[in-house]
Amino acid sequence: MIGFLSPLVLPLTLLSLLPWIRRGEATVTYSSLELIPTDALSTWLDRFIRLAGSLAIFSIVVGMAGPYQREKTIERMGTGAHIVLLLDRSSSMNENFTGRYLGSKAQESKSAIARKLLSEFVNRRAHDLFALVAFAAAPIYVLPLTSDKEAIQAAIAAAGGRGHGVTHIASGLAMALDFFRGKPQRGSRIILLVSDGAARIDEETQDRLKQTFEETGTNLYWIYLRNQTSAPLTEKPQNPNESTTPEYFLHQYFESLGVTYRAFEAENPNAMEKAIEEVERLEHLPLAYEEKLPRKDLSPWFFGWALIMMLILIISKRLEITAWNA
Repeated sequence: MIGFLSPLVLPLTLLSLLPWIRRGEATVTYSSLELIPTDALSTWLDRFIRLAGSLAIFSIVVGMAGPYQREKTIERMGTGAHIVLLLDRSSSMNENFTGRYLGSKAQESKSAIARKLLSEFVNRRAHDLFALVAFAAAPIYVLPLTSDKEAIQAAIAAAGGRGHGVTHIASGLAMALDFFRGKPQRGSRIILLVSDGAARIDEETQDRLKQTFEETGTNLYWIYLRNQTSAPLTEKPQNPNESTTPEYFLHQYFESLGVTYRAFEAENPNAMEKAIEEVERLEHLPLAYEEKLPRKDLSPWFFGWALIMMLILIISKRLEITAWNA
């Protein structure tokens, strides 16, 4: 849809009728008009020149009115997904994979390695939309779903820092699911959970999360960054006390959600990188997404067209015959 910055100028387009007013035309002296043969080509050339004059005036006036194409939103089809990165910021993420605490600024910590690999993952996913939620004692809303890669990279870089000693995954999952709640599904939906631990989730919260997972059709992938001394997720603990081995019970709960769920256990940076690559391989489904096109100035097109018409008029004027010698 086209708009104008100065629509009051548009009535001047009536001036484009001036070339069709047959007054003040140049004449060529000839002894007898009856001797001049009928020339259809000259008649059409005259009409063409008048039309060029009209178009030149019309284009100049419209260009002065400041035409522009309004901002619009179009739907495109791509290959990818809507991905919410759910990143653990508990203090244990500042340890390395052997369990040694390194601090929030260490490059070898699980947090730093996770952010580095997630950044590379985002760069490889050209058509995905990403959001980011960080969590420890409470969830932190970092970034809404967006295709702006610079914003995503900045959010991932800012997700580091010193965290708390607790890991409340339930509240983080609830906030991540809110990105999809009540919205039409336009592609694959994923929560990519990156965490090195878990916490107990009460039954009421479990039921509420399970219902939301089913309603939103959200897939869940858990990259579990476990220490080399920790037990695998599939190893049932001898002590049935959930407070001492919450990861196993959380894994069992995730498997009961009724949606696509995969757990990847990473004991080192290479294993984590392979886990992210596996997620990337699994999620290449058609994705419908909206792209907002900014307002576009159209005045250069009209001024350019006016210039072409004026060049035609100048050339025709140079070729005009002022005297006819028989």
